[in-house]
Amino acid sequence: MSRSRFAVLALAAMACARTLPPPATEGSTAVRLRGLDFSADLEVAPSPIRLAGEVRVTNRGAMPETLVFADGCPVRLRVYEIQGARVAPVWEGPRECAAEPVAVAIAPGESAMLPIPPTSAGEILGADLPAAAYRVTLWLALAPDERVIEIEAGEVDLTPSS
Repeated sequence: MSRSRFAVLALAAMACARTLPPPATEGSTAVRLRGLDFSADLEVAPSPIRLAGEVRVTNRGAMPETLVFADGCPVRLRVYEIQGARVAPVWEGPRECAAEPVAVAIAPGESAMLPIPPTSAGEILGADLPAAAYRVTLWLALAPDERVIEIEAGEVDLTPSS
């Protein structure tokens, strides 16, 4: 196979590749984009189990940055099985968001706090998922290029205490 044909096939394969979730970790993992640091603080309230918190976006650059989110939900939750072969999330939410894009301006050296939508274990588990421990990520969909930033938030036990 010629080098040019191989290069074209390699580029085509990269263009078709899916984004995989980040590897499981014990807690939040910072993500970086254009001099911006993204980190998460996921809070878990017990009985009834409820997830909330915030994503912090810090501008480490010398220029102001404006993030434009695709819709009215800048931060969404993704829930993955811990012990499973599924690569796709088993739940994503919130399900409904305002259609208008949201813009957030961040000056150099400043941070913006984006709330994680409060979500109950009941919303996540519904009728389809068993009460168990799950891996949680937070994702932000940026417009206009639909870039997704996914931040590892750790593992959460969605088993009600007795």
